[in-house]
Amino acid sequence: MSVLGYLFSAVTGSSNQPLSAERLSSLLTTKSHTPLLGRRRAMVILSRIRLMALVGALLYVGGILLDAAVYDGDDFKSLVTYRCVAAALLILLILGIRKGDTLTTAYRALAIFFAINLVFQALSQPMVLPSYVASIHSLQSAGYAVLPFIIIACVAVFPLTAKEAFLTVVLFLITELIVISLLSSQANPTPGLGVLLSLIVASALCAFSAISQLSYMVSLVDQASIDALTGCFGRSSGEEILDVQFRIARRQKTPLTVAFLDLDNFKSINDRHGHEAGDRVLASAADSMKRNLRDSDILIRWGGEEFLMLLPHTDAKGAGNAIRRLRSNGLGSRPDGNPLTASIGISELQASQAESWMDLVDLADEQMYKAKTGGKNDVSVHPGRRDPAVVA
Repeated sequence: MSVLGYLFSAVTGSSNQPLSAERLSSLLTTKSHTPLLGRRRAMVILSRIRLMALVGALLYVGGILLDAAVYDGDDFKSLVTYRCVAAALLILLILGIRKGDTLTTAYRALAIFFAINLVFQALSQPMVLPSYVASIHSLQSAGYAVLPFIIIACVAVFPLTAKEAFLTVVLFLITELIVISLLSSQANPTPGLGVLLSLIVASALCAFSAISQLSYMVSLVDQASIDALTGCFGRSSGEEILDVQFRIARRQKTPLTVAFLDLDNFKSINDRHGHEAGDRVLASAADSMKRNLRDSDILIRWGGEEFLMLLPHTDAKGAGNAIRRLRSNGLGSRPDGNPLTASIGISELQASQAESWMDLVDLADEQMYKAKTGGKNDVSVHPGRRDPAVVA
């Protein structure tokens, strides 16, 4: 096993997963992430932010009692103000993201969560740590000293790409460097530099943990969502993707097209040549479809010999071009050597004014049925018009 492969297996916790370029890319950036993975990741990040923000708010308020036993006068009043404001902001954060499920919302919530804690640290530590750098004389001052380690430990809780973890850690360390520079004017800077070095090591470990979480999530989502035979999305995961893409298209008023494909006379393949031959035909047809789709397009095995092509930012005309390309290149061959064909129905969101993704799929299904009953190996586009350019 190569060094890179060993490191990959260490991150994923599995030695039987191939180190492909696509697999490695999914850990580095979000470019190769599917909408399903993005949504699941956003939901995990947001749910953990809600929990940690609640715990943080309680700790900020509860810490006032400890501050009261150690600090007095203006220092105590300032610390109480900082704690109450931080706790209130964390509660507002919880309320603001209670129904979020997009990565944009997750990124925004992450930034706000870390900003609240870092600002509290930057305001409070110059007040309480000059005495701490000489000696630990109270539990409360020690608590303020470990605050930056608690903040950076939060990174390990979230499934982040290497790029996201790196940016988060860099911004955190820059903030810590600023805080330490403020402290060094009041005390010996040597302990502060030691803290910074320790934070760099802790940051690296937390980033590793965040990437490991993402790797596990990628594996779990792939296992749960990908049809083993064809390598397409299964129906349950496909429905979730349809829901996400439909809501995005409705909100942004962008075109979204669904093409419903049903392989012609597929039952006869199983009856005459057996199910293994039928499985080979299905896998070959799926490969042909995927080769003719763009990276942004999504192929779903809807059931049996039925497939759904989801084409974001594509109108019916653009979908017709994709279908024409697919029909020109072919779907593969039947066991007897004859070409495999399909009946195809197309529906587009803006033209159909569908109220839900289910309606959009039903319209494409109806058009597919028209193509099937009209002689098979045909294409029908909603609202029931036969597109000669597509059929050609």
